[in-house]
Amino acid sequence: MMKLGWFLSSVVVFGSALAGNLPQLNDQPWIGWYAGYECRDFRFGVKNDGEASLIPLQKKEPISPRYWIDIIPVIEEVLPGGRVVTKKAQDGGWEALTESTAEAEKISYRGTVTGGAKFEVHFELDGDEILGGGKILDKGELTENPIRLSIRVRVPNVYYHTKNEEDVEDKADGDRIQVERSDGKKLRFDGWDPVWAEKEDVSGPGIKTARIDLDGYKGAKIDLESGDKGLFEFWNGEKRPLYKGFTFGWKPDPLKDPEGKARFTLKFG
Repeated sequence: MMKLGWFLSSVVVFGSALAGNLPQLNDQPWIGWYAGYECRDFRFGVKNDGEASLIPLQKKEPISPRYWIDIIPVIEEVLPGGRVVTKKAQDGGWEALTESTAEAEKISYRGTVTGGAKFEVHFELDGDEILGGGKILDKGELTENPIRLSIRVRVPNVYYHTKNEEDVEDKADGDRIQVERSDGKKLRFDGWDPVWAEKEDVSGPGIKTARIDLDGYKGAKIDLESGDKGLFEFWNGEKRPLYKGFTFGWKPDPLKDPEGKARFTLKFG
């Protein structure tokens, strides 16, 4: 595994410090993307709007975008009472820190959300591992309520094309989602299980690790590890079968990680 925490020594700042859209590549298969990476089982890329995707490969070819695992950096504002408001980066509110390349080993960039809060995102790529992290740089005008960085790993409904519910149940019958919480409790769910993931009895104080085994990925598994300075929140919006899609939102602990060097790990294969 590559060493972490030294990206600052190799960051290249392009152009001026003015925000805009991230630069784009002009060669296939990355036309319109800011940066890309490919290994045996997947491609990983960041678009010019700052959102990233893990693109599974089958027989060396990318599968339908409906199967892609999206990785979305946002700022969350926590209102009184606990309601969370998502703050995505403004159009044109991006600044590239590393070059636009189809052979990325590190990808670093900054975003600015409505209200002027600024954040930084870093991805480090090594074999079948994606390491992700970042930090809030400036709260801007968002000083009334607590704000936090979240990098969301969104797993889609991999049976979207199957309309008959009985056929879906047959396909999802072997699906497994296993998590370990920060309090040591381990939970296992079938893909057909109706689960409300964000409830206390499921997510508890936060998720440390997860293994996701879905038939729609033809034997490939998704493994997540939060690292010791962050945790995942697990949610799916309502009580429903997990095969319909869910999200793990990684949040670094600013007290444990004031310099923004913490990383979560995502493996696919």
